[in-house]
Amino acid sequence: MRVDARYRRCVVYLLAWCAYQPAARAQQDGDVEATTAFYVRTDSDQTTIVSPRVHVAAKVTPDTTVDALYTADVWSSASIDIRSAATKRITEQRDELGLALEHAFADTTLRGSYRYSTEHDYDSHGGSVSASFDFASHATMLAPALFGSVDRVGRAGDPSFERDATLLGARVSLTQVIDTHMFAQLTYEIARQHGYLASPYRYVRIGDEVGPELGPCVLPSTQCVHENNPEQRLRHAVVLSLRRALNDTFSAGASYRYYRDDWKLSSHTIRVDVAAVFGDAFLLGIDYRYYQQTAAEHYRPVYPADPLPEFRTSDKELSPLSSHRIGVELSWKWQLGTSAQLTAAVLAAPSLFLYSDFPWLERISAFESSAAVELVL
Repeated sequence: MRVDARYRRCVVYLLAWCAYQPAARAQQDGDVEATTAFYVRTDSDQTTIVSPRVHVAAKVTPDTTVDALYTADVWSSASIDIRSAATKRITEQRDELGLALEHAFADTTLRGSYRYSTEHDYDSHGGSVSASFDFASHATMLAPALFGSVDRVGRAGDPSFERDATLLGARVSLTQVIDTHMFAQLTYEIARQHGYLASPYRYVRIGDEVGPELGPCVLPSTQCVHENNPEQRLRHAVVLSLRRALNDTFSAGASYRYYRDDWKLSSHTIRVDVAAVFGDAFLLGIDYRYYQQTAAEHYRPVYPADPLPEFRTSDKELSPLSSHRIGVELSWKWQLGTSAQLTAAVLAAPSLFLYSDFPWLERISAFESSAAVELVL
């Protein structure tokens, strides 16, 4: 079998692997692609996120594509973290706009993107440049990328509070077709954060005792002070992914991600999934993900008042934790006439987060759902 045909077959299963990204399954020869999606997440920590999304991509030349993306996150919460700042339930909205330009050459594709997001106390400008290079008649792909962002952090009700944070990172992926039924991908990412990396709304408890009976920090209080994270953070992550076509209908995939940073936080993520493509119109995907992390070096549920450490946080997301998530997605595809194509997808994903060293909350159960519609012309 020719290598090109072998590669194309693997691409079919790669697209199935991307089942949770409807835009990635666009018909490659369409001139215009429009996707709208609606995402909802609720959890037992009294947090709800509603996120509509609109994406449009158009080919301005046969080899050049322009993308525009708008996303809003409407966030409502009365969680432990919010109550620790002595506030009632709050609702906030983040708006994000992204633009990208991509050009394909014979065996090389170049892409550049810009992202701007804003909310009442936060602004972020980010961007990336990336390339992909095909070798060995498309059996090998190398994809390097650079990315970064500049953020401004404020605090509601305090116009004098303004802090900056920056991020600069690089990523490289190598994808290799192994045989007619299997491919592998290896990715390495490094990123450096600098500046204000704490939350202006999060506090830590000082004293000799801690426990659920004491409750979280409530201000004003002499037992609570602002968290303070280091102003530098260097992050590393390595991901290995494998995918195999079991037959013309079923494929299975697995991935492992290892993460470590210089805050001494490390994590392991394992993901397995099975996808089934029935004809050209129906896809079913089932996904399981396990996540486990250690605590950041300076994390404590409570800190001594004398001496008070310079770096301190009681953020539960920097504590030892583990999580389980199961996702099920269904998508349908309809051919509209000779050139148009409509795809609809729905996702349901329950998850459980376990906190072994956060006295005020042992677990959070959450449920994610989304619906997406994509039109390719």
